[in-house]
Amino acid sequence: MKSGKFTRLIETVFAAKDDEILCSEFFEKLPRFVDLQIAKENAAELLADVHHHVHQCPECEEIYLALLEAVQSEK
Repeated sequence: MKSGKFTRLIETVFAAKDDEILCSEFFEKLPRFVDLQIAKENAAELLADVHHHVHQCPECEEIYLALLEAVQSEK
């Protein structure tokens, strides 16, 4: 395992919470999270559970980044 992947794995384990949202709930809230970011709102504060999940789940992070890029390219 590469050092960067190992570091991310360790950070993810230690940042885990008891009340995390599931990926399905993340996908429901993701469009709002991206809209807030595009509007320069504090998305991390307003949707803290989504912000936390995106940094805990590499698959969801990949989808989030793709959506963010797509929305930004439309603007």
